[in-house]
Amino acid sequence: MYENLTAFANRLRQEIGLRLPFLIPKKRDGTYAYLLTIVLMGVALLVRLAIAPVSAGLQYLTFFPSVALSAIFGGYKSGLLATAIGLVLATYIFTPPYYSISMEVLRLSFWSNMVFLLDGIIVSVSIEAMHRYRRQLKKEFDESRQSEAQVRKLNEELEKQIARRIQADQDLAEQEEFFRLIAENVEDFIAVLDLNGRRIYNSPSYSRLFGDVQSLKGTDSFAEIHPDDRDRVRQIFSNALQRGIGQRTEYRFVLPNGGISHMESSSGVIKNSQGEPQSVVVVSHDVTERKMAEQKIEKFAFYDTLTQLPNRRLLDDRLEQAIAACKRSGRYGAVLFLDLDNFKPLNDKYGHKIGDVFLAEVARRLTRCVREVDTVARFGGDEFVVVLNDLAGNEPECVKEARIVAEKIHVALSGPYLLTPELTGTRKMITHQNVGASIGVALFGKDASAENILKWADKAMYRAKEAGRNQCCFHDSGS
Repeated sequence: MYENLTAFANRLRQEIGLRLPFLIPKKRDGTYAYLLTIVLMGVALLVRLAIAPVSAGLQYLTFFPSVALSAIFGGYKSGLLATAIGLVLATYIFTPPYYSISMEVLRLSFWSNMVFLLDGIIVSVSIEAMHRYRRQLKKEFDESRQSEAQVRKLNEELEKQIARRIQADQDLAEQEEFFRLIAENVEDFIAVLDLNGRRIYNSPSYSRLFGDVQSLKGTDSFAEIHPDDRDRVRQIFSNALQRGIGQRTEYRFVLPNGGISHMESSSGVIKNSQGEPQSVVVVSHDVTERKMAEQKIEKFAFYDTLTQLPNRRLLDDRLEQAIAACKRSGRYGAVLFLDLDNFKPLNDKYGHKIGDVFLAEVARRLTRCVREVDTVARFGGDEFVVVLNDLAGNEPECVKEARIVAEKIHVALSGPYLLTPELTGTRKMITHQNVGASIGVALFGKDASAENILKWADKAMYRAKEAGRNQCCFHDSGS
């Protein structure tokens, strides 16, 4: 009950202060207030002189309201000034002997003046206290209204933030559901990794590789990468974290069963509110079939489909590389141009299928006669070209080394051929002998072109045929 009465009293004070603001006006100290006081006292004097003669004792009755009004509109200083003016007027105008400035006047009016003075002081101070209370009350009320406005504004902003948060949560839930459906239904492999490359999340598609996806959480994502590619992929991962930008890369992935899959991955860095990397999203897909197709296309483009040897296009490239190597090292190389002898009778007798089996066997024998750094290519039909790299540093020694290889080829090709092609569902052994090769040899150093070298070797090969076949002739650089 006491709290209710206190609240009622506070509301009553606020209502009085708000509805009767003239009782507690704003601060009016200064020249204006003092002039107003003088005017009010002048009016009081005129009223006093108008309503009664000088000898009538009504002066305090007319001066006292002016004192109160001066205090109300000018503050306590104006009230005290009005009191002082009233004392002077009452003493020297309305106290006998009238209009006399003497000690007798002061003595006769002393007690009445003291009462008037005390009343003026009490009224001025009381009204000033009312002023200050009103100002304090108004200040508190203004602060209360400001606080209420601020609270209302904060509530409105909070409601907006709550609404935005609710909407953001709904949008986030929709996005999470959207991306969950994508992650669970795409064929690609989606993974979220921490800053150390350990797995935080793996899409269900990883079950095709590992079975249980949940067992992958917290494991090292680099463990299954082929050892030859692992350091490169780690470096790409580190660069993505440093730059904040992902990079596309290809690598080999070792499957649990030991198989190899070719993967193509692209990554994106997820950052926190401070712009610092928080995690990495990696999207990968299996490109093994594409790689196999590319390899097939490359074989079709650069390798002979029958013998699996480099074709003329790849031969030109290998020969250019060999010439460039000779220019750098100052050593010699050699090109051996081969045309098979005694091949046509086999092809005419057994047909092209047997001929193809025979050419494939010739290719295998030629490959065994040279080093890995050398090149054996099928030039066309029953013609082959051998490029010997990094031979001797002088021409005589180079001729000797090339002749040794040519002799090895003659020996390898001269042995019997046991061919077992499939003919109409049966396998038949065919023996073919007396096979040889006419070989033309052209040496090259730093001042030769691939086109000229092949022409020189081809001319030398025809001289070997003219010399009786199964021979080896060298190109004469002076001719």
